[in-house]
Amino acid sequence: MKRFVMIATLLLGTIATAEEVNLENGKTIAETICASCHGDNGNSNISIYPRIAGQHTAYLEQHIKDIRDGKRTWGDMVVTMVPMVAELSDKDVKDVSVFYNKQLSSFGESENTNLKEGQAIYRAGIASQKVPACLACHGPAGAGIPAGSTAQDGIVSFPRITGQHKDYIVAQMQAFRDGSRSHAMMSTISTALTDQQIEDVANYIQGLH
Repeated sequence: MKRFVMIATLLLGTIATAEEVNLENGKTIAETICASCHGDNGNSNISIYPRIAGQHTAYLEQHIKDIRDGKRTWGDMVVTMVPMVAELSDKDVKDVSVFYNKQLSSFGESENTNLKEGQAIYRAGIASQKVPACLACHGPAGAGIPAGSTAQDGIVSFPRITGQHKDYIVAQMQAFRDGSRSHAMMSTISTALTDQQIEDVANYIQGLH
């Protein structure tokens, strides 16, 4: 009997947690606040704005809250985002993060230039430069890891990068390199890579799915 009650309690707790998310509210926020840059379904067609459809909820939540609370100052568009997210409650942030997480990703296409070189970096790394394979953290298809690992910058997941814009990936790698964005592993990797190698792996990621 005790076991039944315990199981029932756990199930009810899971249901209650799920009910706390208001996808309609998340959709409204996406359409009225986020869509102009990220698209109402998270598949931005503007290369400087990341595609966030299917992105891990915890990752989106952390970034939105950090921008809202003044903890994240890096990124060209942060100043633009601050007033947009300033009035969002934690509940609003959760709702819109879950909404975008549930959207289907569209995929970009890689350019033919140095595609094999980019693929080699992503899948095998560069041993001579002490660069590990990108798939070790982001997965073979760029799906990332939803949770369970706290990064140096406080993020609790490795982001999904499937089909991410090449321009956006390059900008982030440059930010890790110049110190405007901080992460122990990514800062080391970006510093070890040449500009051309960053371009090559970003190009490969753009068509990854």
